[in-house]
Formats: sequence, C-alpha cells, structure tokens
Amino acid sequence: MGNTIRIYVDESLPQILEKIRCEVAADIKKRYNLDEITINGTLASKILAAKMRGDNFLNFHIRKVGLNKGILELL
Repeated sequence: MGNTIRIYVDESLPQILEKIRCEVAADIKKRYNLDEITINGTLASKILAAKMRGDNFLNFHIRKVGLNKGILELL
C-alpha cells in the first residue's frame, strides 16, 4: 500500500474521489459479473493519479472473498 500523506485539499476533492471509486466499482462489477467489489484505502486517489498521468491501463487483481464478491488490489 502507498504512503499516506497529510495535505489540505478543497472540500470538493473527497466527493470527486468517491465518484471515481463508484464509477470504477460499477465498471468492474459489470465486467467481471460481481455482486460486490470493495475499493479500500487510497486506491481511488491512485486511480485518479493514473488517469491524470494518461495511463490507459492499470495492473490490478481482484481478491475473491466470496462467490460473487471481491476486493480490488492494484499491482
């Protein structure tokens, strides 16, 4: 997991990160036929940073925790 750095941000940034987290979760659930996917910690900010860098491909792994449930982990 990445380092956590304490910074001051605009109050709208957490809402944007939550929106990205929800969009990524919905896409992965649809693509991999899952009922539930968990995106923990700072993954939403890592995904946003990758989008801002122009990375079109992210290496990730879905750790299965149930029949149709998983946890997203970036490699």
